[in-house]
Amino acid sequence: MVDFRPILFANALALMLLVTAGFASLERTPDFVGAHYPRPGDTTTVVDKKAPAVEHKAQAPQTDTTPAIATTTSAPISHTEPAKAEVTPQPVIASPEPARPQSPESTPPVKTAPATPAATPTPTQAVVKAEPPKPKPKPTTGHLVLRSNVVGDEVHINGKSYGPTKLDLKLEPGTYKVEVSKSGFKPWTDDIRLKAGQEMTLHALLDAYTTVEFRNGVWRGGVMSGDGTYVDKTGLSYKGEFDKGQFQGNGTAHFPDGSVYDGEWSEGQMNGQGTLTKANGDNYTGQFKDGKYSGQGTLTTANGDIYTGQWVGGTLNGQGTLTTKAGLLYVGGFLNGQFQGQGKITYPDGRHYEGGFTKGQFHGQGTEIYADGTKYVGQFINGEYHGDGVLYNPNGSKIAATFRFGKPYGQVTLTTPEGDIFTARTSEPGVCYRQNSYRATQCPPLSGWK
Repeated sequence: MVDFRPILFANALALMLLVTAGFASLERTPDFVGAHYPRPGDTTTVVDKKAPAVEHKAQAPQTDTTPAIATTTSAPISHTEPAKAEVTPQPVIASPEPARPQSPESTPPVKTAPATPAATPTPTQAVVKAEPPKPKPKPTTGHLVLRSNVVGDEVHINGKSYGPTKLDLKLEPGTYKVEVSKSGFKPWTDDIRLKAGQEMTLHALLDAYTTVEFRNGVWRGGVMSGDGTYVDKTGLSYKGEFDKGQFQGNGTAHFPDGSVYDGEWSEGQMNGQGTLTKANGDNYTGQFKDGKYSGQGTLTTANGDIYTGQWVGGTLNGQGTLTTKAGLLYVGGFLNGQFQGQGKITYPDGRHYEGGFTKGQFHGQGTEIYADGTKYVGQFINGEYHGDGVLYNPNGSKIAATFRFGKPYGQVTLTTPEGDIFTARTSEPGVCYRQNSYRATQCPPLSGWK
């Protein structure tokens, strides 16, 4: 009798190896990456879209130990095809297969999907249109904030009073001079430029004056700067501002000769704008430099004459005017107080001259017109006709000649009121020649010709 047990054992071993190789093949296959295989004791939930979930336990595989019963057959037993084991399919969670690199030649072109048109809002949807923000109006004024270290002060801006400080002002763009003042304190000033939309804050710091008193050659308390009085042994008295013992700022001085000055001072002298009234009655109002008239000013003398113009070193130098009490009026240039250069002068008797001046007299080219209508146009020297000129008479006659010290000299041309023309010589008095004639005749009577 043949023993089949070795053959059955070999077949069982082959079956076990085949099952083991199948599981190993499943673990190596990328399609099963991440799959979970149940183990004994695991609970697996199988989800069916149609049937309710059923929870069951995976059972451990059991080895069939029952010996196989051989069936007698005439065909031989094949050893090439092993027996197939039944495996219960398990749920597998498949992970995406990783992309495999492709060559550029094998990569198909990518087609771009057409743009999807914007969705049209349905009637039930509220359509809200965003309004653009409104531009802010441009500022047209500046903001000035003004404070000071004292109370009871007064503010002036470009000469206009605004009352005490603690001010918040809206001002037009521009340049402003700000002054804060208070009695007993030195005024505080500042020049500013304010722009539209700009906010500017000013803090005025006013310094209190220190009382100064000089008398009998002694500075009381040694104080030499501030506001006070001064009296010396010559009779000069002063009341105003001081700086280190000198008149500085604004003040009034009474001089020993009786003159009085009220105005600006610098380094002890009249400098700046002021008014000087002399003991003889002359009064000057204008600019000073080093104690003398200098700059634009007006001098009114005791006799009523008025000089106005540009002063240098105490006298008129430059353009100016003179109006006398008697009625003379001059407008033109001055040099050291005298008429110089070009000018116009009108005399009380009606005589008028316009032309050049030197040291107060007619000099150079000019025109003089008398009250009766007589007119001379020509050259002047030291106030007299001198040089080429023409003398016109009120009746229409005229004398054209070279004048010398106010009189015709040499050859003269005479024109009568009727228009007749004669020539004459001063060396032949009374003898004339008609134009284009060599025959001597009596000279016509003309004013200015003898």
